[in-house]
Amino acid sequence: MTLFYIRCVVAIAVFATFYSQARSIQTINICYADSAKAPLFLNARHEIPIFAAQTQFNILKRIDDSLAKINFILHKKTRQSCIEAIKTGEMDAHLSAFNHEKLSYAAFPVNNNKQPISEFALTRFSQCLLGNRRFHTKWGAREVFQRKAFSLVVPNGLFIGDAASEETFFIEYSFTQQGAVNQVIAGNADATLAICEIGNNKVDLSVYHKHKLAPVFPPLNTTTAYLAFSNNFYSKHESAAKLVWQQLAKQPISPHYAQLLQRNVTD
Repeated sequence: MTLFYIRCVVAIAVFATFYSQARSIQTINICYADSAKAPLFLNARHEIPIFAAQTQFNILKRIDDSLAKINFILHKKTRQSCIEAIKTGEMDAHLSAFNHEKLSYAAFPVNNNKQPISEFALTRFSQCLLGNRRFHTKWGAREVFQRKAFSLVVPNGLFIGDAASEETFFIEYSFTQQGAVNQVIAGNADATLAICEIGNNKVDLSVYHKHKLAPVFPPLNTTTAYLAFSNNFYSKHESAAKLVWQQLAKQPISPHYAQLLQRNVTD
């Protein structure tokens, strides 16, 4: 009887320990964009560039593995669906560029002046114009005040930045990044945009050399990506959100991102 009692006490203690540990792990539902599906909107001045969903998944999984008390559950949706899910609180976090309007539904690492703290960013993405030798020559010799002298084809919803405005380019849209590249290869457009740097790490785009295409440096635009939390999640789990941001600051994410992105460059 005494032995049975001891075993029961031990079993209860073990269960209590596991239960306590399980409760101490914070689950975060993260939405990442499915780049294979065309976004439902065209204006994306404040969004990060479109890139392979598998690359996003691998980076988020790498971050998840480094956090002992955090558990990411990853959900793939269209970009617009991700944004709506953050607004409603269905999703807890997503990858996003910063602007002040987004503070109405998402929490970013900001200072007292509501300016983003770049130290806690995921990484920076830079995009270059991608075109043939003839385009490189024309671009280098362009006049400052030329208007709509070049045609630029980009996927729907791609961040193009102010430098790639409609004053400079005649902008056309495609459903995918590869569709945009194919338009340039066929000579139906002068250039497209491609991610050419992540942080300070150049992305190897030599896969396009066989099509006689190469990136134009310096990059045309740069945007910073953050892991933004829904206001609903942040109000309840501020300490968990700050822990994730602090961990991002300690990890060499940009070089790994560049390597993963390179593997997913479509030829």
